[in-house]
Amino acid sequence: MSGLSESQTFATEWAESAMGKPPEDFWQARAACRGEHAYLFFPPNHFERKHEKLQRETAAKAICARCPVIEECREYALAIREPHGIWGGMTEQERKEALAQRQYAG
Repeated sequence: MSGLSESQTFATEWAESAMGKPPEDFWQARAACRGEHAYLFFPPNHFERKHEKLQRETAAKAICARCPVIEECREYALAIREPHGIWGGMTEQERKEALAQRQYAG
């Protein structure tokens, strides 16, 4: 896969490995964020005060902390450069910082 970045290669390999698998075998099917608390992982479509945002993000991260697929989720979000929400226990800003740190170290 020459010419692709490490992230693009990961995303491509991830997609190829998922092909042919039934949906219950996807890591997303085992994610702790599925269900009634999914709203915590993305900002509402109305104004959110800073303390409300911090409360929501803290609650989402607590769910991530006990998630059996936190690493897969985090790596997926970093690989596709997911710009929104809490993924793998990381906020948008934390993911940006992690990517910058990887790029600097690489």
